[in-house]
Amino acid sequence: MCRFAALLLVFVVAPAWAQVVSPLQADEHTLLLYRFDGDGPTIIDEGPLGLHGRIVEGEERRPVDAPERVEGVCGKALTVGPRQAIVPASTPDQLRGMDALTVEVWFRTANEDATHRQRIVLYWEHYLISIFEGGRLTGHLYDQDATNNPIRGHSPIVPGRWYHAALTWDGQRGKLWLNGREQASVRMTGTINAAPGSGLQIGAIGDDWFEGQIDELRISNVARTAFPAARQYDFCRPSETLLVSPGNARMIFDPIVTEGVTSITCTASLGELPEATATIAGDSLEPYADGMLLGHVPLVLDLPEGLVGTMTLHAAVSYEHEGEVVRAALDFPVTVEPTVPPPPVEFRGAWTHSHRIDDPEDIFSRMAAGGLNAAVMRVRRGETAYYNSALGPISNIPFENEDLIEECVAACRRHGIDLHCYVNNFPVGSPDSEYAQQMRAEGRWQKNARGEDVAWLCPSHPENLDLVEAAMVELVRDYDIAGVQYDFIRYGGQEVCFCDRCRANFERRIGRAVENWPADCLPEGPLYDEWMDQRADLITAAVRRTSAAVRAQDPDAIISAAVFAMPPERAKLTVGQEWDLWCREGLLDALCPMSYTADNAAYEETVRLILEAVGDYVPVYAGIGLRSGNQVMRYPEQLAAKINMARRLGAPGFTMFSISPVTDAPETVVIPLRERMLPGDGRGEE
Repeated sequence: MCRFAALLLVFVVAPAWAQVVSPLQADEHTLLLYRFDGDGPTIIDEGPLGLHGRIVEGEERRPVDAPERVEGVCGKALTVGPRQAIVPASTPDQLRGMDALTVEVWFRTANEDATHRQRIVLYWEHYLISIFEGGRLTGHLYDQDATNNPIRGHSPIVPGRWYHAALTWDGQRGKLWLNGREQASVRMTGTINAAPGSGLQIGAIGDDWFEGQIDELRISNVARTAFPAARQYDFCRPSETLLVSPGNARMIFDPIVTEGVTSITCTASLGELPEATATIAGDSLEPYADGMLLGHVPLVLDLPEGLVGTMTLHAAVSYEHEGEVVRAALDFPVTVEPTVPPPPVEFRGAWTHSHRIDDPEDIFSRMAAGGLNAAVMRVRRGETAYYNSALGPISNIPFENEDLIEECVAACRRHGIDLHCYVNNFPVGSPDSEYAQQMRAEGRWQKNARGEDVAWLCPSHPENLDLVEAAMVELVRDYDIAGVQYDFIRYGGQEVCFCDRCRANFERRIGRAVENWPADCLPEGPLYDEWMDQRADLITAAVRRTSAAVRAQDPDAIISAAVFAMPPERAKLTVGQEWDLWCREGLLDALCPMSYTADNAAYEETVRLILEAVGDYVPVYAGIGLRSGNQVMRYPEQLAAKINMARRLGAPGFTMFSISPVTDAPETVVIPLRERMLPGDGRGEE
């Protein structure tokens, strides 16, 4: 067993108090195992291939003769500096082309630049573990065709703290793990790329270098599903580190212990507040891995009004094992801020999905019970409507309910909720349908730079623009709703659309033929900026004509847009959205940025940026990731933090993604905040 200390998570390393972590072992599936416990320049491989390595530096791969070792999670860790990497003597066939994989590593970054991308494990076009911009752990898996399958985590990586990362693939799904907990997954079949490539690096000698410490690296030819050492380290976590008073702080304990433990005592404390204690009985422990058991208990501390400032949330566990008392403690820095009162009039919304609504009364009554006053419901994706659309072309009617929207309108009216309907404007909704394939044959799909069809409608095709407009107009014409919202009013990425029509339009725009098509229009090409302008202009033209048509049909309808939550210029270059221009031109009545990040600092920065950009032109309803791909809230204090932040920044409302059946989000996250954070109806009528 090993003892260690970490920054931010401060371990009390004293004879009576220590954090215990089991070291990794080489087993029949191990291909490579670095512990970094030795001295000197050689990195010993304890796996069967004997792939001993060393640290090199720069593109010339100059040997580092005296690498620094420090205390790690288990024994010694190796310090890796800028443009340094650990490289094995070779990268043999066993490390590629496999039909199952686990790459796991302990790391602690020292890099403070959140914009710098860091490669922790790098086998280019095979598998990578990285820290991307914004501090997000990211995994990449490449299949037999060298197709990239990225997996993006949602928890921020904080400099100075030890983390365990794992990338696994079982032949069907790739998964990214952080501290023994699954973060995200992606479907991938076939094998890992078998081409030799440029070889394995831990760290990187190029621009995406890692700076910090590496410990306990293991690569295996099996998809591991349990990481006991990581879970031993991360035996508890706060549900939220930006706390609101009055309110709650919550510590979630899930300690891992060996068989034979009869009880675990858990305690949590914050400043001078009374300590909370709970005991996990041995008979309630669940099997976790061979010889290991898992416990679970939350502890809640009440935060009184007036408690503010930066303080330490302390947690500890203790239990008896083989006659000895094992104790461990963790400290988490938290910030407590006072509740910001809601404005008299506040948009309190949630996105939802019509194709999942079987009982409108149920879902909208539960939204209202949480103090919400608006719902934004998806009803269409491209050519496919999820209601009884007279327009079609395809109608997939949920639960065979041809009166779904009418029933949703009625339920919302009964419960004081304004219903807005949103449309995924440009994606193809049913790509395999006969109609969608007919659209494809007619050249209405987008094409990427390789000339391949992409299942998005091209915004240069007149019939696609007609469909976008008609779909939005139909909603305000035929249903008594509060408004309509654009969604996916953009491209799917940078490498579209390169169809013949877009090329012809561009050549007319610049007054000459493009010599090197499409290379001249790609990021390094001489026409890139002008090409980006055309893309954005096409999307803006669609918004201009559609908003005008909606207002001609119903001048009172509120027109909003769900947009990428990033600086305007970046949104333009990434997906062709100039949402700032739309707001300045008056094409929108409200903006709903999809600011779903779990990271509080990033959230505050993003919402502030958008408010400063367009807050003087339209109301900005800050997006909140209630149950999204970037954040999954389980506790009310998580939502309280985001609502309080949005109010403090001056946002006149918020929209949560999402509350769609089947969900417990209203009862577990929203309704508990009703009295203290969501009073009244937000309409200024109390």
